[in-house]
Amino acid sequence: MASPENDLALTVRELSNVYEEISLLYRLSEVFSVLSIDEISLRIADEAVSSLGVKTAAVLFLEEGGERLYTKASVGDWDGTKGFPQDDGVFWKVIRAKKPSAFCRLAETEYRNALPQFCSLMVCPIIGKARVVGALVVADKESGEEFFSSDSKLLMAISSQAGLAIENALLYSELESLLIGAIRSLVKALEASSCWTAGHTERVTEYAVGIGRVMGLSDDVVEKLKISALLHDIGKIATPKEILNKKDSLDKDEIIEIRRHPELGAEILVELKQFKDIILSIKYHHEHWDGVNGVFGLKHEEIPIMARILAVADAFDAMTSDRPYRQMMSKEAAVEEVQRCAGTQFDPAVVSAFLVWVEGFTPRHRVFSP
Repeated sequence: MASPENDLALTVRELSNVYEEISLLYRLSEVFSVLSIDEISLRIADEAVSSLGVKTAAVLFLEEGGERLYTKASVGDWDGTKGFPQDDGVFWKVIRAKKPSAFCRLAETEYRNALPQFCSLMVCPIIGKARVVGALVVADKESGEEFFSSDSKLLMAISSQAGLAIENALLYSELESLLIGAIRSLVKALEASSCWTAGHTERVTEYAVGIGRVMGLSDDVVEKLKISALLHDIGKIATPKEILNKKDSLDKDEIIEIRRHPELGAEILVELKQFKDIILSIKYHHEHWDGVNGVFGLKHEEIPIMARILAVADAFDAMTSDRPYRQMMSKEAAVEEVQRCAGTQFDPAVVSAFLVWVEGFTPRHRVFSP
């Protein structure tokens, strides 16, 4: 029977492999690497309008299962709420043929009732390396001219670029979901060992991401912050259950044991080479801004920014959650305590962002009942 330590090591290696694939996709995406699927799709529609001089452009995606097309992004006179079920319609004809088609007098074709607002239409499949993603549609040139072969070649060039970029983004999204799902499963296993901390990790993640967005962190850093928050207490998997579930205040030795969990968490995750920033954030998330009373004695900017954010988010949730040895504080009292500790325990800049974020926050805690 496999030991918990071996299972954990295997999980960490699997997470490392997934993160390696994600990192590779980031590097390969080039221009589109910093854009979401929605942003890529809108950029493609804009590019089609400006490059071909058309009034309308739309990016259509295949739904999961491939039986319906829906609008992902559009510019101009396009009904984004309308779907296109699988039939012999113009879009599906193009997707099946995997080559573009132009209809310069749409009213004279069998497809005239499908899109009656347009005079002319050109459709090109969006094909990635491994699959058809959807279709790129343009309609009605500003000049009133027909579509020429040069327009078809240009639309194909745009859709080819779109196919690879969208497919990479979709693959990244799928791998990211896999990674986050694996991490959440790991966290649930950890929280199952202490009924008093159920939900703590998810709440700290919500708070940390909210603070990070107020601070204007990039999407890439916010994503790392999310992973850091989800894993910030992973070191407690090595903390004896009798300490985690103790109903009385901890004694000196037990406090020392609890204070080891950031370092233990970093040691557990050390195999994740791509997690360097995340590991450091976990290791130092209990450091104090002034360098006093922290675990490692770091201070000010020596402490990674994500660790400084985690410190505030973690403390706020701890104060506003019930513990076996004390009742939770009110939101207002906890906010006052965070403010009081600005400049000593917490980075004042992070506290300022926290105060902006917390104004719109309503606690959603469940009080534990034995």
